[in-house]
Amino acid sequence: MSRRQLLSKFLLGVLTIIISIPFFWLFGGIRWLDTQVFPPQRPKDMPENSVWIDAPALPISWHHGWWFGCDVSSSGTTNYCQLVDADGHTVSAGEYLPCGGKAPLPALNMHLVPPPDSTGMWIADQRLDGLAPIGALRSGGILLPIAALDRCDKIRADMRR
Repeated sequence: MSRRQLLSKFLLGVLTIIISIPFFWLFGGIRWLDTQVFPPQRPKDMPENSVWIDAPALPISWHHGWWFGCDVSSSGTTNYCQLVDADGHTVSAGEYLPCGGKAPLPALNMHLVPPPDSTGMWIADQRLDGLAPIGALRSGGILLPIAALDRCDKIRADMRR
């Protein structure tokens, strides 16, 4: 093969790759890489039961979301839950209890799941410093900040819609 033919094949290969990249992105290739090939890694200081919550999609993003995890607080009277971003920076943290319960859930029995809708996972209440995440449990229950426990029934109803 001549040098000219080799150069032609090389340039054709490069052109094919350049043309393919936008199609890969358009047809979910970036999402596949983000979730299947390079999934987000749980920060070391987050509890074992932590779950990844995808944030609403952006055109180009890498690990856009949060880790939510809970453990029994040091006092033993509540669950201490925290929400951190993909880099491990705390977004929200506080004391939580399950709706309808007065005692914390043991970490072994706490099976957190991502909420069905990450835009509806927030609770706003004037008794809180700002927005706080709602903890979703596999059993269908929820964990709420202690200051908002009196809103359990309303929040459950809103989550079912």
